Amino acid sequence: MTTFWGVFTYASIPAGFVVLLLLLSDITLLMKVASKALRAPLPLTLGNLQLNIAVLMTVFCGLLTVITYANTQRAEMKTKKIGALERETSNLFYVERNFWLSVLALTLWVTSWRLEVLFRQRPVRPAFALNLRPSKGLYMAIGIAALLLADLPLCRLNYQFQIQSYVSPGKARLQASDAAAQCSNIYASSADGSCRTFCDEVRLLSEERLSSVMFARKWHVLGRWAAEVFDMARDVQQGPSHVNQLFEKKTCADVLKSVDKSNDMVNAFCLVLAAVAVVVAFAAFSKVFGDMTETNLHTD
Repeated sequence: MTTFWGVFTYASIPAGFVVLLLLLSDITLLMKVASKALRAPLPLTLGNLQLNIAVLMTVFCGLLTVITYANTQRAEMKTKKIGALERETSNLFYVERNFWLSVLALTLWVTSWRLEVLFRQRPVRPAFALNLRPSKGLYMAIGIAALLLADLPLCRLNYQFQIQSYVSPGKARLQASDAAAQCSNIYASSADGSCRTFCDEVRLLSEERLSSVMFARKWHVLGRWAAEVFDMARDVQQGPSHVNQLFEKKTCADVLKSVDKSNDMVNAFCLVLAAVAVVVAFAAFSKVFGDMTETNLHTD
């Protein structure tokens, strides 16, 4: 995750800032350069919406902002508990930093997108009127449905962010400790001494994973329903009893190995699905609120 935020911070934010400065320069040549960069077309059009760099970056930063905001709320709740650990207070700083980086990037790209549209508009436009004809009502419904659909993959992505923020660092720390090698074949029921401490810390991570699951499901109503149906299909019940069963069947070291286990293919699919759903919503709303043509209407 550190690598991801490093790339995000030094790639998307400076790029958005440069494009925004070009559009604010009021120099026609520079504004045209920014316009062409933002409107670099992709081989796909949804209704009136031409997919381009501005759309994709806005969608990506928007999804990231939603997920990091949820992460921030959870971090704040954890630090308010009596006896909060120092690492939880430290983690709050990082999750809040990630949230504000996401907000900054979203602001830069949304503003750039809007300024580019204004750059191509006629000097005088007729007054805006919302005319919800039956066809527009249908597009409005499609847009809302697409946003609701995005809640399903967002639930998974939110869960993954929680795991990476709260479980994976603790797992790496325990695996690097001497106890990991000394207690590799020890079950929690028979552990004593340093192995007892090791197993207790592994249990805390398992409970943290469970807390991450419940937190993500609390934030996403449709995602929670889908996840509960999936658990029923697998005959799995999320709760303390599930954690106890893991420690009965596996050694503490084996539980630690799988405590942040996740399917990367599913995560990638959810990211793509969430982005597609939001793009479809943008396309539907563009049918309702205006005709976003690609004709250059700017007059020097």
